[in-house]
Amino acid sequence: MTRKQISDILSSARSENSLYNLTKRFLKLVDASPDRNVNIHQASIDLNVGKRRIYDITNVLEGLGLLSKWSVSSAKWIGGNINKYISEDEEENSGRNNKSNKNASNEKDLDDILNDLNEEISLLSESEKNLANAYVTYADLQGLSSLSDSLVFAVKAPSETTMEYPRLEKGVYKLRLSSEQGAISIFYVSDDKRD
Repeated sequence: MTRKQISDILSSARSENSLYNLTKRFLKLVDASPDRNVNIHQASIDLNVGKRRIYDITNVLEGLGLLSKWSVSSAKWIGGNINKYISEDEEENSGRNNKSNKNASNEKDLDDILNDLNEEISLLSESEKNLANAYVTYADLQGLSSLSDSLVFAVKAPSETTMEYPRLEKGVYKLRLSSEQGAISIFYVSDDKRD
């Protein structure tokens, strides 16, 4: 047997005997017992766990007012409809699984849309017809009201160019451009409003 197989078996056994899962199994055992009375020793045998684990569960349930111990090794359910505690969790898990499946489906749909959009952008940017018209004029930049009263530079650089704009003290500006693909051209966009 490989380490992975042993690890999977141990992980499965650990999960099965987690306090949460053990409590669910204990509640089902209590529900199936006559008058909802349970012998703690017998429950530990039926659930294949130590009595200490069963005592942990019964102590918590007793503290919540759901179970009453009437002797050292016997307890009785006094919490009303026990099925509410068993089925409520199963419904919650079912709802959680449905939501998870829906989210996975939505995520796949969004991934498909993003892939389609990226493909369209690639086709547009690689088209010779589009490249001939891929420019901005001085008039275009000067016509933008959001750039009025601003110092504007235009940068022509190859793809894969990196730009760093470190935050410095107020009034000091620094811009660093670097490229391993070719030359970078920087143009000052005049603030003169010429036609």
